[in-house]
Amino acid sequence: AELDCLSGVIEKKREQLKQLDALAQSIFYQMFGDPITNEKGWEVKKWNDILTIINGKNQKAVENPNGEFPIYGSGGIMGYADKYLCPSDTVVIGRKGNINKPIFVREHFWNVDTAFGLVPDKTNIQAHYLFFYCKIFDFEQLNKAVTIPSLTKSDLLEINTSCPPLALQQEFADKIEAIEKQKELIKK
Repeated sequence: AELDCLSGVIEKKREQLKQLDALAQSIFYQMFGDPITNEKGWEVKKWNDILTIINGKNQKAVENPNGEFPIYGSGGIMGYADKYLCPSDTVVIGRKGNINKPIFVREHFWNVDTAFGLVPDKTNIQAHYLFFYCKIFDFEQLNKAVTIPSLTKSDLLEINTSCPPLALQQEFADKIEAIEKQKELIKK
């Protein structure tokens, strides 16, 4: 009976996490509209002008189970390293394989050679906005392969993104950080 009760509590917590994710997505659309169609008429900029793409590298030389920095692939953490390639508040997208599942990373990290690190130029785009934009954008339209999905850096740099005012992007980021704090409490 106690285990059933605990299972019920865990399931309710999982549902709360899903609802918080849905809330974050809803806030994004409420504040910015659909950024792909740019229904609110924000200024549009190419990725080449608003972010830097860091190519991943083979992790074998830096891998260390006691390393300080996580090693990210397109599916998440794959290990730890003594060095990092990407700064904190970077978005990871797959270069090969898992190309439509971006990951927001809050700490310095190493990215493997099948993943790109998208580092926002903070004078043009805020990291949280970029992450939610990537969650909506269909990278499959840039796929260059037949069997395993694949993206190229040159194609990514040509993406046009609607860029709302930075103050509004920061207001969104503040709301997302509050939601993330709630999610951490629920996870605990």
